[in-house]
Amino acid sequence: MTVFSRAVCGLLLAGAAAPLCAQAPLNLFNGTSLLGWTNHGSWTAAGGSMGTSGGGARHIITAVPFGDFDLDFEYTETGSVGALLRLWASRENTGGLMVDLDYTGAKAGVGGIEVLGKSSISSISAGGWHKVEIEASHGKVTVRVDGRSAGTTTSDLGARAGYLAFEAASDGQLTLRNIHLRPLNLNSTFNGSDLGGWKSIPKPADTKGGMGHSAEKALTFGLGGGTSKPHEAKWTVKGGAIHGEAGPGALENSTPLEDGLYQVTAKVTGDVKPDNFTPLSVRNTAGQYATGYAVGIGPYAGSVDKVNKAPLGKAAAPVEQTFAIGGRVVETWVNGNILSVVTDPRPESGNATAGAKTAGGSSMLLLPNDHVQVDVSRINLIALGKPYGVTARAPAPPPVATVAAVPAAPPVNPTESAAVQALTKQQEAQDKKAQQDQQNKDRAASLMTQALTEADPQRQEQFYSEVMRIDPANPNAMQGYKEAQAKLQQQQTTQAQTQTQQQNESSRQEQTNASLTQAQSAFLGGRLSEASRALSVAERLAPGNPVVGELRRRISASQAIRSRLWFLAGGAGIVGTLALITMWFRRRKTQRFPMLEVVTGLDSGRTYRIEKDQTRIGAVPQDGGQKNDIVVRDVEHAISRFHCEVVKRNGQLYVQDLNSSNGTRVNGERLKPGNAALLRKGTKIQLAGTVELRFGYDKGAKKTA
Repeated sequence: MTVFSRAVCGLLLAGAAAPLCAQAPLNLFNGTSLLGWTNHGSWTAAGGSMGTSGGGARHIITAVPFGDFDLDFEYTETGSVGALLRLWASRENTGGLMVDLDYTGAKAGVGGIEVLGKSSISSISAGGWHKVEIEASHGKVTVRVDGRSAGTTTSDLGARAGYLAFEAASDGQLTLRNIHLRPLNLNSTFNGSDLGGWKSIPKPADTKGGMGHSAEKALTFGLGGGTSKPHEAKWTVKGGAIHGEAGPGALENSTPLEDGLYQVTAKVTGDVKPDNFTPLSVRNTAGQYATGYAVGIGPYAGSVDKVNKAPLGKAAAPVEQTFAIGGRVVETWVNGNILSVVTDPRPESGNATAGAKTAGGSSMLLLPNDHVQVDVSRINLIALGKPYGVTARAPAPPPVATVAAVPAAPPVNPTESAAVQALTKQQEAQDKKAQQDQQNKDRAASLMTQALTEADPQRQEQFYSEVMRIDPANPNAMQGYKEAQAKLQQQQTTQAQTQTQQQNESSRQEQTNASLTQAQSAFLGGRLSEASRALSVAERLAPGNPVVGELRRRISASQAIRSRLWFLAGGAGIVGTLALITMWFRRRKTQRFPMLEVVTGLDSGRTYRIEKDQTRIGAVPQDGGQKNDIVVRDVEHAISRFHCEVVKRNGQLYVQDLNSSNGTRVNGERLKPGNAALLRKGTKIQLAGTVELRFGYDKGAKKTA
């Protein structure tokens, strides 16, 4: 941290802005591994330092980008290795500002900034460690080497962001240690006194949809089936912190951010365990519940839901953490030390619970349930503008003033005076035009930044259209406008397809429910033939519906009993038949049937009997010649068409994965395809991390849909 920044933070610590400087600087190197860096060459780490030796160009670059910062590190080199530090580079290590580090012969001197700032230090002593301090803030960069002023930019570079990379271009050895970075100019989203800028977002209702529940609702005269209600957590300010309780629910800050950095101080109390994961969700679609990356806070720091699970930290103690997000990478520090670096390998998606979400969005505190409470005393952030790796150009040299002899004043000529006035007006017009051009350029740059951080394609289209109006030849705006139009068209097409599917499904469900209700009414009235005919319609529309299958079995059983009664004669026959029926009902009441119950998911509460030696479970009723016995739905569509199956072997039931895309877990352990796990009462089966089933037994003749 530079002397100037220490002074600024000292002033801030005495005032209201103290939280912006309180957290410890980030250790970019943990001293033992290259965690947090991407290695392009022969870089190694050991004994508190990292380095490279050999020949040829090689570089190592940070896993995430940064904006304004204070950076300090120590280095030593052997030979003329061509060492330099690249600031604000692209992910491919192009562009940005290049700070020369070679002991001698560096283009801009030791600590000089190529093109922009020549260093006053031409060389430093060979051998030993040398310390470099860099302050990059508000578009200006200052470099110090061993406490001596070196390179400095003389002009405002504007807002910059990008990756940091160390390079070695030729033979020799470059070694680094004690690499620390303190982010600067973060914005506070919480003023410590009220929830201004924050909005409570309720957790949507959990739909118990499906034809089975619709039939349940019809048979119970509207008392069964249906959906749960949306739930809103309670958010207040207590002791200078955002306090959340009585979850589930969310609290949203609409500040847009795609790539950027967060500093959070949070405490989680209550039943702190993995199932009660409490995060800050980033890149959310504004106003929608938990569509972004859920990054753990407090004792859950280092975890990213659906991507990475870090060890659980200590509960009830405030945790100071920083995490940066760039593209598909999230890096987390706790108390300045690297905790985890997470890369999301999943396909692109508009919802981070289903895939990689790279589009920007809002920030959202999530409270999972009423078992935990959260207190957040700090949420500071900075959004990074793109593109990264923009190369700075050397400022144009000032015009050289020429001194001419002053001639004797000629007599005033009215014609010449008018000409001078005309030239003056012409110069004023040119100056005004140049000023207007600069304003248009600044306006276009601001609109481009808004377009890049906007998640709504319709608003992106508007921003890019305005840029093209100001600068018709802007190629980035043209490309962005086309991409926004394509996204908008795709969004509209998807919405239309979804609406059509919902209408078709609704119509099919209504017909099924009507025929099922008619069949049930006829069955209860003893009209078995009428019940069988009505049920055949429901069987055709919903062949895998468990309620339909159960009613068919009951009708068939009743028809069989009725047929037997016709052939029985005399009182002895009737008494014997009644005895058999009584025994049958008693046996049904006492028999234990294996079953699966949906614990979490869209069909929560539903149960399925396991009555076959092989019972398939998946997301579709049928595909080609293959059928599922149990159809399970989920919002993310992460469950495979044929996900897993329950098989009977030697009188025991086992579950095995059918090579599903997102995997099957048994009691939290992932099941490898081809392996089978024994099912015992209470065994939990998780499908793709979105739906949980529980194995057990029920008694009695009545089956549940």
